[in-house]
Amino acid sequence: NGVFVERFASARHRPDWEGTPSRPTIAFLGRMEEPRKGMPVLSQALPHVLREIPGIRVLIAGPGDPGSVRERMTAEAAAACEFLGPVSDQDKASLLASVDLYVAPNTGGESFGIILIEAMSARATVLASDLPAFARVLHGGVAGQMFHNEDPVDLARAVVALLRNPIRREQLSAAGRERANAFDWSVVAADVMAVYEIDRKSTRLNSSHLVI
Repeated sequence: NGVFVERFASARHRPDWEGTPSRPTIAFLGRMEEPRKGMPVLSQALPHVLREIPGIRVLIAGPGDPGSVRERMTAEAAAACEFLGPVSDQDKASLLASVDLYVAPNTGGESFGIILIEAMSARATVLASDLPAFARVLHGGVAGQMFHNEDPVDLARAVVALLRNPIRREQLSAAGRERANAFDWSVVAADVMAVYEIDRKSTRLNSSHLVI
């Protein structure tokens, strides 16, 4: 799995998606009506977050029916959400580059975490559930914050703590951007070719033994 890191690193910031100290922005990207993408966990976390940071804006990008998502939220949580619908690759990169925090509350079924790499490439501060696949991408929490999977209270605690600590967000952003380089296609392609070269040499060696 690889990402063209520079495409996200050079993404244009959009003022309407950028947060302010009193109106910070967080983003969710994914199929909002698919439970394993974690929208229900985020929905349950929002009332706790709003008690501490009432001005928060939640930008939700991806396919699905906003109405069905809103009806499972409290009125206050629904009012904090802005549904963007499906977005282009360019807008996805801009969204990740613009928000104060990218949240990945996925509950399972993830073999990797390509969206985390994209977010890290865009210098987003990443907060993700502690799935094994996500933990590997985030280098055990060095390149992004993790919370207990399917625990909305722990998610809310982490959101509030990060939004109140810009220095910590910057540290994670810088570490994530550095970590993303390991998944750039230039590195991944070279690694794949190295494996094929080793296999080719091994095959030739085994063939020579058979001839002998």
